[in-house]
Amino acid sequence: MEYENRKSKLFFLVMTLVSCYLMFSYQSHTVDIKRDHGWFTQPYVAPLFGLGLLAFFSFIKLMLVIRPIEGEKGLLDSFVDSLSDYRMVAITAALFFAYVNIITIVGFTISTTLFVLSIVWLSRLLSPLWVLNTLVAVALIILIFRVGVNIWIPDVVLYEKLFSDQPLWFMNKYF
Repeated sequence: MEYENRKSKLFFLVMTLVSCYLMFSYQSHTVDIKRDHGWFTQPYVAPLFGLGLLAFFSFIKLMLVIRPIEGEKGLLDSFVDSLSDYRMVAITAALFFAYVNIITIVGFTISTTLFVLSIVWLSRLLSPLWVLNTLVAVALIILIFRVGVNIWIPDVVLYEKLFSDQPLWFMNKYF
C-alpha cells in the first residue's frame, strides 16, 4: 500500500472519531443560556453543526478510501505492519502518560528528572555529561516556573507522608 493512501485513511478515521466524540460530549463543555429567542441562538448550535458536517464528510471520505482494492492489505494488517515504525513514539507517549500521572505522587523534580533521563536513555545518550545537563535543566525549570512565574502544583503525596510543617512547605515549593 502506498504511503499517501495509508496516511489519508488514518487522517479521515481520526477526523471522524474526534468529531463524533466532540459532538456527543458537548454537554460537558458548554452551558445553556436562558434566552427568549429560541434554541437556535444557543452557543453550541454552530459548533455542533460544523462538527456534524465534518463528521459526515470525513465518514463519507473514509468509506471511499477504505474500500478494499485487489491485492492490497487491509486496514488492520497495514496498522500492524506500521507499528514497528512508531515504536519510539508509542514508548515516549507511554512514558509521558506515566510522567503526568506520577507528578502529584512523587513530586515535580523527581518525576521530571526520571522522565528526561528516560528520554535521554532512549536516545542512547545516557552519559555523565547528559545526566548533568538533565539535572541542570530540571533545576532551571524549577527556578523559572516555581520561583519566577510562581506556578504551583498540588501538594505531593510522598512529601506529605515524609515531612511536616516547614520542611513540607519547602519540599512542595521547590521540589
